[in-house]
Formats: sequence, structure tokens, C-alpha cells
Amino acid sequence: MEALTRIRQQQLAALEAERYELLPGRAYTRAFLRTYANALGLDADHFVAEFEERNPEPDDPAPPPRMLARRRRHVPIRALVVVAALAGVGVFVAWSGTSHQDTPKLAPAAVAAAPAPHAAHAAPTLPLPVVPPTPATLVIHAANGDCWVLVRRGGPNGKILYESTLTKGGTLRFGSVKLWIRFGAPANVVATRGGRPLTGLAGAGAQPVDLIA
Repeated sequence: MEALTRIRQQQLAALEAERYELLPGRAYTRAFLRTYANALGLDADHFVAEFEERNPEPDDPAPPPRMLARRRRHVPIRALVVVAALAGVGVFVAWSGTSHQDTPKLAPAAVAAAPAPHAAHAAPTLPLPVVPPTPATLVIHAANGDCWVLVRRGGPNGKILYESTLTKGGTLRFGSVKLWIRFGAPANVVATRGGRPLTGLAGAGAQPVDLIA
């Protein structure tokens, strides 16, 4: 049975004795039950459903309370306008006092004809929005042998997108979404995202590996 299902003898013994705590986790237990039942020609869905009924998954822990943001002090706009106006008057008076000593007086007609100075206001430059890069297609190929694969959307508690044994020569493809993946036999697969190998998969050996891609 070990050679037929590729499940270790100790894990098969724990499965038959319903010692599920000796197995790596719930995902592995469901996969082992399904593989074992299929090898015996039994209804795999029935055994998985019975396991879920007898061993319900615990509820997710309550999220930690969110930190309350500090309230910013509100400064009235009218006060800012008054302060700016007073500062402008002070600058104008100081400039008039210093320039009045060095600049000769103009005739009334010349003063009346002089155009009023105006300041050029440059348009503010707004920062460009930062667009996060879109991840490319994820490809998982069983190049060296069979490998049990569990794929979830977003993280370890996300929606299950795939859960089964990928036979040698088989290939899985997923679109540009964030994925959490568990490989039962990482040495048997080659996984790439946009043509680049996933970091942490090479050299993992026969031990299960969890990756986020």
C-alpha cells in the first residue's frame, strides 16, 4: 500500500488507527484519506466528509484590536489666513523701509503710470500614483515524480483552489493572483512565476514546503 499510494508506512498506520494528530496537518489528512480510499476503490468523498464531521476545524481567532489613530489638531483656516496676511504686511513694510533710502523718489505721474507688480504662481506638481506590479502566471510542473499540492488564494486560510496529487509530467497553471502553496514532495516539481523559479523550492529535498507566490 505504501508503494501504491506513495504514503509512508507510519502515516498509513496512523491513518488506519485514526491517530490524526500524528499526521502533518488537516490538509495532509484529507489528502491521505482521499488517496487511500481511491487506492482501495472506495468513495473518497464519504471518508473525507466523515473526517470533517468528527474533527471540525476550529474557528479562526478573533483579530487583534486595531490601534486607534492619534487625532490631529485641527487648525482653523481663518487663523492661517490671518497669520499669512500679517507676515506679508511685515515683509512689505521692511522692504519699503530699506528700499526707500536707496531708491530716488519718482514723480507722482511716474508712480501712477508704473504697473503694479504681480507674482507668478507656479502650478503645484502632484506625485504620480504608484501602481503595484501585476504578478505573472504561476506554472507548477511535476518533472521528477508525483507530488501532492495544495493551493490557496492569498494565504494559508484562503480559499482552496487545488488539492490533489500532481502525477509525474502533469502541469498546473494559475493566473496573476497571490497564492499560498504547500508541496508534499518539492524535489519532484519545478515551479516558476513569470518564467523565474520560486525562491525556497530548490534544494528543499523530500520535506514538505510552504511558499507564497
